[in-house]
Amino acid sequence: MAKPHKITGLNPNGSYHENALIILPQKVQEVYSWEQFIHNPEQREELHNMRISIKRLRYTMEFLAINYDKKFHDFLTTLIELQDILGDIHDNDVVLETLTEYKENHETSTLSGIETLIARTRKNRNTDYQTFLKKWEQLSQENFKQKLLEIIAS
Repeated sequence: MAKPHKITGLNPNGSYHENALIILPQKVQEVYSWEQFIHNPEQREELHNMRISIKRLRYTMEFLAINYDKKFHDFLTTLIELQDILGDIHDNDVVLETLTEYKENHETSTLSGIETLIARTRKNRNTDYQTFLKKWEQLSQENFKQKLLEIIAS
């Protein structure tokens, strides 16, 4: 799991809102640092790291939400949706790893059920991955990142 990016520029004597203006853009940038990996479905670790970064941004936004209006909460809802989809992808990756390891360590003549589970899990993972890509591309077309940064700055 990727370590969180270090937050710089905080002012311990600054207001809650002033520090939110410092923290949140850096958390957004951490999420987008993983964007370069999303078009390769085999980048399992990187997709998981993006999920973790989204989770960190989400929890920080929830903590700082008192400073913001309804639009801010709408962005938060979208992040929760992305986190959930990436979580489903990761769950499938873990199941696939476990089933594949089991298959490799057991006699193949008795594993037709395992093969079926692997195929089903791969299909589910692919569906979740395509859902994520479609959602991410939609958000990109809608300038989600820029709009979120504008909401944070307001």
